[in-house]
Amino acid sequence: MQKKEKIRRKIELITRLSMMVALSVIIGMFCKSFLNFGQGLFRITFENIPIIMSGIVLGPFAGVTVGTLSDLLSYFLSPQTYPPNLVVTLGSAMIGFLSGFISKYCIKKKGRVQIIVSGAVAHIIGSMIIKSIGLFQFYQWLVLWRVPTYMVIAPLEIFLICLLLSRRSFAKVVGYRGNKMNKEETLEYIHSINWCFCKPGLERITELCQRLNNPQDSLKFIHVAGTNGKGSFCSMLSSILIEQGYCVGLYTSPYIKVFNERMQVNGEMISDSELSAITEKIKPIADSMADKPTEFELVTSIALEYFKSHSCDYVILECGLGGRLDSTNVINTSVLSVITGIALDHTSILGDTIEKIAYEKAGIIKKSTPCLWCGEDSVAKEVITGVATEKNAPLYLVNRDSLVIKSLTMEGTVFDYDTFKDVKLSLLGSYQPVNAVNVLCAVKALREQGVNISDESVYHGLEKAKWSARFEKISDAPLIIFDGGHNPEGVDSCVESIKQYFGNDKVYVLTGVMKDKDYSYISSRISTVAERVFCITPNNSRALPSSEYAEQFKSLGIEAQGYNSVQEALEEAVKMAKENKKAIICTGSLYMYSEVDQALSLIAN
Repeated sequence: MQKKEKIRRKIELITRLSMMVALSVIIGMFCKSFLNFGQGLFRITFENIPIIMSGIVLGPFAGVTVGTLSDLLSYFLSPQTYPPNLVVTLGSAMIGFLSGFISKYCIKKKGRVQIIVSGAVAHIIGSMIIKSIGLFQFYQWLVLWRVPTYMVIAPLEIFLICLLLSRRSFAKVVGYRGNKMNKEETLEYIHSINWCFCKPGLERITELCQRLNNPQDSLKFIHVAGTNGKGSFCSMLSSILIEQGYCVGLYTSPYIKVFNERMQVNGEMISDSELSAITEKIKPIADSMADKPTEFELVTSIALEYFKSHSCDYVILECGLGGRLDSTNVINTSVLSVITGIALDHTSILGDTIEKIAYEKAGIIKKSTPCLWCGEDSVAKEVITGVATEKNAPLYLVNRDSLVIKSLTMEGTVFDYDTFKDVKLSLLGSYQPVNAVNVLCAVKALREQGVNISDESVYHGLEKAKWSARFEKISDAPLIIFDGGHNPEGVDSCVESIKQYFGNDKVYVLTGVMKDKDYSYISSRISTVAERVFCITPNNSRALPSSEYAEQFKSLGIEAQGYNSVQEALEEAVKMAKENKKAIICTGSLYMYSEVDQALSLIAN
């Protein structure tokens, strides 16, 4: 694979060099033959433009090559008033070399400054001085007239180069990236899976971070793994630490609306400019690796660089998949490892038993670093306890016996736990008080590690915490709730929440699912609370067709229909919900969120 990549790059370089040589010669011939311009003493034909661009884009030796070949070819393909001259050819070569050398080694910031400075120096030395010396034997002191002429031509050529390279379509052809990628180019690069599937392991992310001088080593992490509840847990704990006055980084996946959601500092998403700048810094390193990083490894390295640049006091780091071999496990400076719970999910990757999955999740436990186990499965607990004992890691267990839910409405939740009374949550869902208790236990563990967290910060942080797509109310008229439950445990939680909020009243359900999920079980659970189901096909290659999903519900005695789009399904659901005074629950896949949100906006307008 590496050999093929090298061959591809060589072919690409030769193609671009040939294109620049041809362009230089063509410009020269056009100016001389058709415009009757550029003859004799002055020989000014704008053919320096491709030479200078070659140096800036491809480097000094590419500039030399284009300058030399284009000058020699011009002698043989276009009539001249003086014979070939090695000094003049040297001038063309020097234009290419200087433009490349200065832009690559003397100017750190790329863009217009790079083009103007390197182009100006190349013109002064290559054209005004060296070429004039070469022409002196033919024109004697008349060559001095070249200076005022070039004082006009050189700025014009530089202007044209700036104009051409500012056009992204042209810049892409010649391989010029300028000062930085824009957001579209950044995301295109991140999502470009030209990198083949790699075997699981930490070797690639470790190498990538080492080349970046290990940004993770300067940070303190709360590392979070688990099958469900990770996102809500991370959001609540982040909100508490922010209230305490800490600078807090938050890394989660997947994103709901925009990619930038995945990495935040103090609740603010990474800006487009920062994302592009950091990606451009990492790109050449990632591309040069023999065993290239995966997309998630690349994104993780971007996040670590981002958190380091903001000097975060604490980073709450959510695992992507599993834990032991997850790219987030490149860290060694955890202050707390958290495992929210274990259930059967991603069995083809993590294992087909609770024991195997628990072992993978327990891989985030670090030597002598506290670990919090929030789950209830006894088998998983045994595995996690064993790993914690082996690593001499203090193990905290969550006890929910003192949890008392005092109020559970669409306006929020109020509960008591241990010494905390009348705790308010704005997050909806019957499972959120349980997630909040997990967070309170994490606060206790952090306090015992010397982290200062006041009760006031806990109360305010939990009340202010927000998290999209987890039993989130997205409309009041009609009432529409989105819940991203996409595996059996998540769907169970969603169904229990529906029962808690709506009692015996049946709801309309708009749903789609991935075909690799246990959709037979999921549909059977949804059927217990649904009066009618509107099936859609999520925008994902793994999605189950809506018609097949509808048939699954029909076999359970539930009215169901498959729709061609989320827009079509939601319009019908909203119309019927208004007529029959029903609530709509959108569930089954996080991939649906953006589509539902967009469709709802169109309906509202």
